[in-house]
Amino acid sequence: MPQAKPTWTQVYLAASPVEANLLVGLLEAEGITAGMRGHGLTGGLGELPMDALQTPIYAPPNQHEKAKQVLRNYEQNTGTEWTCNACGELNGSEFEICWSCQAEPKEC
Repeated sequence: MPQAKPTWTQVYLAASPVEANLLVGLLEAEGITAGMRGHGLTGGLGELPMDALQTPIYAPPNQHEKAKQVLRNYEQNTGTEWTCNACGELNGSEFEICWSCQAEPKEC
């Protein structure tokens, strides 16, 4: 996973390193180069205040708007949970692909 470059701009502040990893994967699946900082804080889960775990996500300036749109869609997703037919796992509405096997809903 690429590390955020100084010229990149912050496109999102994830609640935790776990959410940031999910969102970087979502952006990369959309063809957007993305990076994050602070993912080393995962070990502090349960020890640090939640706001200390917020993890910024960065994208290059030429992909900033596309990244922001993908992330807006993520935030606005009000769908329902779905079960993956490929592996049987239950996925929350926020997942565009199966968290377990990475199958897309149309494949399930």
